[in-house]
Amino acid sequence: MAFIAGKNSGVLFGAFDLTSYFNSLSFSKETNAISTTMFGDDNESYISGIESASLDLSGLFDGGTDRNDEELSNAFSVTTSTPLSVFQNGTTAGQPCVLLDSKIQNYTIDSSVSEAVGVSSNFTGDNFGRGLSLYALTNTSATANTTAVDFGSSTTFGGQAFLHCTAHSSANIAVKLQSSADNASFADVTAGGFTAITGTTSERIAPTGTINRYVRLVITVTSGSATFQVSFSPNKK
Repeated sequence: MAFIAGKNSGVLFGAFDLTSYFNSLSFSKETNAISTTMFGDDNESYISGIESASLDLSGLFDGGTDRNDEELSNAFSVTTSTPLSVFQNGTTAGQPCVLLDSKIQNYTIDSSVSEAVGVSSNFTGDNFGRGLSLYALTNTSATANTTAVDFGSSTTFGGQAFLHCTAHSSANIAVKLQSSADNASFADVTAGGFTAITGTTSERIAPTGTINRYVRLVITVTSGSATFQVSFSPNKK
């Protein structure tokens, strides 16, 4: 068994890399149990109901521009969801991650005379999934097909992919997903293209239909460069 050091965890929130401002995270997924117990039954019985997920982050306060206090405070004024990706072992392609199309629920600042000022926040989301990184957070300036990541099996239920772009220089970069059953012959994934990167941004897309076990990116650079990361989570049902 390969254990992972918690210090390698990472946090991408919208167009920002907030990894260096947090030191603890906790992801929780739940399914409510619906009772189907009837008169005459000797034992309780249940069926699975609605799934939900939440993510807790805590760390240290930084009040600078584009730091955790500004971004978490601003999240309350946004009516749409924000892509939130957390990584257990860095953003290198093939490493595990949790994707949450997030809505912030609370943000707390804690001060103590004997400790550094701390922050904590909680997020829920409409769409969540466990996935793998397809592309590490990297400054990119050249067109390329990335090395495919093996998801172990195909899905016929589509999935979701997150892109986080944290920096750019006059960028115009297209990014799309392709998949393959044999890691040799690749085809575009239906609805698998992101909006072209022309600035700092984040985006969630929901590819549909069959996505084969090997998934890669096609990156087409028209101009400039950008620092971005992409992950994919296949739907199981």
